[in-house]
Amino acid sequence: MLPSLFRKLHDVSRRLVVRVLLIAGLAILAVILARLGGRLIPPGLTGLVGPEAVDKILSIIANSMLTVTTFSLTIMAAVHRYVSGQWTPRAHQALLQDTVTQTVLATFVGAYLYALLAIILRETGGFDGPSLLVLYCTTLVVVAMIVIAIIRWISHMEQLGSLIETSSRIEERTTKAFQLRAAWPSLGARPLIFREIPKATHQVAACRSGYVCQIYQDRLQQAAQDVGAHVWLLHPVGAFVHRGQALARTESEDPELLRALAAAIQIGPLRNYDQDPEFGFICLREIAVRALSPGINDPGTAENILRRIARVLMGIDSPADGEGQRVLHDRLYIPALDTRRLTEDILVPILKDGAARPELAAPFEETLLALSAHVDPGISQSARDLRVRLHRSLAEDARHGL
Repeated sequence: MLPSLFRKLHDVSRRLVVRVLLIAGLAILAVILARLGGRLIPPGLTGLVGPEAVDKILSIIANSMLTVTTFSLTIMAAVHRYVSGQWTPRAHQALLQDTVTQTVLATFVGAYLYALLAIILRETGGFDGPSLLVLYCTTLVVVAMIVIAIIRWISHMEQLGSLIETSSRIEERTTKAFQLRAAWPSLGARPLIFREIPKATHQVAACRSGYVCQIYQDRLQQAAQDVGAHVWLLHPVGAFVHRGQALARTESEDPELLRALAAAIQIGPLRNYDQDPEFGFICLREIAVRALSPGINDPGTAENILRRIARVLMGIDSPADGEGQRVLHDRLYIPALDTRRLTEDILVPILKDGAARPELAAPFEETLLALSAHVDPGISQSARDLRVRLHRSLAEDARHGL
């Protein structure tokens, strides 16, 4: 598990505006270095490039990049709306963190700002003689970056917003979160057992309503250790809490600990994938259930999603029950991942809508049979129970002549 600082920096880096600002900063730096680099050019090379050549390239970049950026943003917004309406609204969050789209758009904006700043400095006499040659070479590098970005963007748009690309992206994020939680069911803390919470503890209420998005365990551990207290977190990642509802319990009412607790438990309006594999499974489940609806009637998509869910669940090699787990944060108690409830919540809605379809009978049977032999006891027991329910449902339908 990454430290809290790196996790926060990683979250910030996945925002489009951050990448745009970073590339824009590099563009400004490139113009400044081009201006200063003229001092290193030998006098005999100053006449190799004329001002007309540089001005023409900069003008083309400035005019075209603004149009390309606007067009690309329009495409991105249209794809996001299409995915939200066609597959599941929750898939929108995965697309928002598409690094290829962010990098390409940031490159276009950065190139536009570079050309605009260079044109302004050229008009004010900022580039002449040796520095003009450096500006020309730097502009050629920017042109090469634009060409690479356009090629990446064209290649990326071939599948952007499609079912295959969207479901693959959700599956990838879900796999990472599930493997993390399987290795650390309680996020490196001690598993919470409600009956073992001491009575002589103080309740800490949630300061706002929302979902528990992330828990920064290392910061909370350090704060609890500083005051010699323990913290019992009452809700797992992904749970919804209301303002004033009990969020945690602790032995100390030290203001520093309470502030650290409020800062270390991120509560937001939407769930995310980072520590919450259930959210990713819900997104996949919604795609399958929508595909089985009468209006769409696409059992092939439901089968594909069922296989993806099984692939994620089968992607761990040891039980996710915390047995033998090393406790990294001994002063924290966090609810462990409940794999049995998780498996039922994922598969029951799909089985309910698709069990009566002959084309899905074999995929359901194969998936549940494979999960019945899972190394995790919660997943295997849940799969066995669902397999019995599936056979019972099919037998009931056969008796009624369906």
